[in-house]
Amino acid sequence: MSARWWSHPGNRVVALSTVLAAAIVAAQGLHLLWGGPPDVAGQVAAAVVLATIFFVTEGFVIHLRVRRGGHAMSVSELPVVLGIFAVDPVVLLVARVVGGGLGLAVLRRQRGGKLGFNVALIGLQATVTALVFAALVGRPTDVGPREWLATYVAVFVSDALAAALITVVIALHDDPGELRRLTQAFHGLPLVAVTATIALIGAVAIRHDARALALLGVAGAVTYIGYRAYVRQSQGHTQVEDLYAFTRELDGSRDSSEVARIVLTQIRDQLRAASAELIVPDTHNRGLLHTRLTGADDLTSVWIPADGPERWWTPAATGTPVLLSPLPDRQPHDGIAVPLPMGDGTGVLTVTDSLSDRPTFTSEHLKLFQALANHASVALTNAALVDRLRHEVTEKEHLAQHDPLTGLPNRTRFNELVQEAVDGDRPAAVVLMDLDRFKEVNDALGHDIGDALLCEIGNRLKSQLDGRGVVARLGGDEFAVLLPGAGTEDAAAAVTAELTAALERPLPVGSLRLTTRTSAGIALAPGHGTDARTLLQRADVAMYSAKDTRSGERVYHPSQDRNTPTRLALIGDLGQAIDHRDLQVVFQPKVDPATGHVTGAEALARWHHPEQGFIPPDQFIPLAEQSGLIRPLTLHVLDVALRRCASWRRTGHDLGVAVNLSPNSLLDTDLPDVVARLLRETGVPPHALTLEITESSIMADPTRSLRTLDRLHTLGVKLAIDDFGTGYSSLGRLRDLPIDEVKIDKSFVQRMAVDRRDRALVTSAVQLGHALDLEVVAEGVEDLDTYTHLTREGCNLIQGYYVSRPLPADAFATWLRDHEVIPASRAPERSRA
Repeated sequence: MSARWWSHPGNRVVALSTVLAAAIVAAQGLHLLWGGPPDVAGQVAAAVVLATIFFVTEGFVIHLRVRRGGHAMSVSELPVVLGIFAVDPVVLLVARVVGGGLGLAVLRRQRGGKLGFNVALIGLQATVTALVFAALVGRPTDVGPREWLATYVAVFVSDALAAALITVVIALHDDPGELRRLTQAFHGLPLVAVTATIALIGAVAIRHDARALALLGVAGAVTYIGYRAYVRQSQGHTQVEDLYAFTRELDGSRDSSEVARIVLTQIRDQLRAASAELIVPDTHNRGLLHTRLTGADDLTSVWIPADGPERWWTPAATGTPVLLSPLPDRQPHDGIAVPLPMGDGTGVLTVTDSLSDRPTFTSEHLKLFQALANHASVALTNAALVDRLRHEVTEKEHLAQHDPLTGLPNRTRFNELVQEAVDGDRPAAVVLMDLDRFKEVNDALGHDIGDALLCEIGNRLKSQLDGRGVVARLGGDEFAVLLPGAGTEDAAAAVTAELTAALERPLPVGSLRLTTRTSAGIALAPGHGTDARTLLQRADVAMYSAKDTRSGERVYHPSQDRNTPTRLALIGDLGQAIDHRDLQVVFQPKVDPATGHVTGAEALARWHHPEQGFIPPDQFIPLAEQSGLIRPLTLHVLDVALRRCASWRRTGHDLGVAVNLSPNSLLDTDLPDVVARLLRETGVPPHALTLEITESSIMADPTRSLRTLDRLHTLGVKLAIDDFGTGYSSLGRLRDLPIDEVKIDKSFVQRMAVDRRDRALVTSAVQLGHALDLEVVAEGVEDLDTYTHLTREGCNLIQGYYVSRPLPADAFATWLRDHEVIPASRAPERSRA
């Protein structure tokens, strides 16, 4: 018997029926060998009567529902009991098979494999009953207590065997789980006891008067009617309990697929259908999701077009239930479809092909189905909402750990992956890659092309690695690669050289083919570090070394690292100095050369280290920028400067104050809010504050920088370009920036008195600024000639040692009282900072 043949449910039922028929033949054969041939001729009349009764009893069947299976209980024990007293087992078998088989085919309309199995089953029941009875009492000569006991044992054994075999055939046909409910199959045995008792009483009565057979029929009919009423009432209660169990089963937070399986399983079983279907509209317009559960617990889902041909359940999708009348040659044979209201539309629930132990679905089944659908609607809607929330959470988690542009892991996720790789001192390499001159691509071709190039680079790196490592984008044009298992410098360098060479091949971006060059730094675990932070920091050091030397890729070496212990200690001291407000803020005056009046001052940070003494700004400002301390440093200077400006104005000096912003400050989206808060707290009008920025700070990220500048400009704060003239594109950007002032770099101002080229540049800068309606400030003015020339050129403000060195706040207040007007012929100020 092949596995393919056995896999068909009908074939399995045929096999079981064949086994039962063989068992009947074997049992009857043994009986004939043991007891000899029966007197068949003398029992023909009795056989005909019994066959007739067996035929009639098949029309009076009580169906006991067990999950989606059904056990048919009849009063056929009455003629069986009469038969074991009246005829030989072989004759009883023939009467039972002929009469019962005709009753199954004519009255209960069974066909095919089901009819074959049931005929074999009733034949086996008759055989077992007769042979068990014969084994206990032999040929009966009386109907006494000994025969009563034998009768009870015989009918109980045969009916228990029949219940078990029905459970087995349901399991073989379409429901393997039916075997777990074997005990429920014996719920009909009480009826067996009743009918056996009535039959025994009838047998005793018939021995005295054959007309008692009519009374026996009345007793059987009353028993049948009463037990059927009891079963219906019991099954009504069971139906309510099933409905409650259905709602309880749907409680809890589950995904949609699990809820769909529960819904389809429950409605298929409770409505006793061959299959159940769920049709749900899709929110993304992919059509209808059609999920089908068959009797074998096979769950399948397929997408079907929403605008396909009309189907038998289509009216239910618009809110109209459908009760499909049975037709023999139609698929499905019969069915019910009910609408299923859901949050995003209306779905459909269907059951098809009612089980063959009843004619078809009825209006009562439709009502039950609608009640089930109402509960299913709530559960499926909630499950869909939970699915959507889970999907959103998953998406947010993915976005939190992945770069939104390339889809690669971001810095946070890459750190986790590196840490996982190096835990336990396992070898690994971290490669940090930075694109050379990527900014030119953005400037020349636009950010769309730049973004497309970054995506193509990420794809090429992944393709080139081919599963040997993980690629991540850390930000901007910086990529990172983790190479697990790369324990030597040569191995890591070989893979890195392969990656950089791959990126040097032309990359297709739209209609363009672009070439790139990269600088890569390599750090290895555990030699260069045993944690992700250290490895990334040292790979970064190696990468910048490769960029400086234009060597393509470099492996980390301590000699490359600027983060010496002394430097790190200085960063720590700087952080403490900012926290404790130990940094000093000094002020250098600004003068209007046309009038000699002091109009304001520039606030500058000074640091006197408790051990190393004075540390110049060009040393500690870069430290603050590289270590992330520039923000608290800038806020400290802003706070002190505005409070001092407020005190000057309270004493009658209508002065403004200027504060330098670092390049990173313009990327701080909170900066405008902080400035607005400090202005409110100090009472300084916005126009009295000038924020000085360099061109390079704008070029780092023009979009975000301009957004911050616009918000500051809206506050009324003045904006100035510092070190004007040193940037390569300042002139082209002046017209687009919301600035009020340009500040000519001191490198041009200091030699203008002796160098005609510097003088020409300063003169041009002043004229350009005025042409654009901007104030022009010259810094680095250290002598009278320079002061005089700038006055003659119409420079708006002068700043430098000729006016005053930067002064501590209290010293500046004192100086201000003595120098409200600066004469052009005054000797240079020699006050000390």
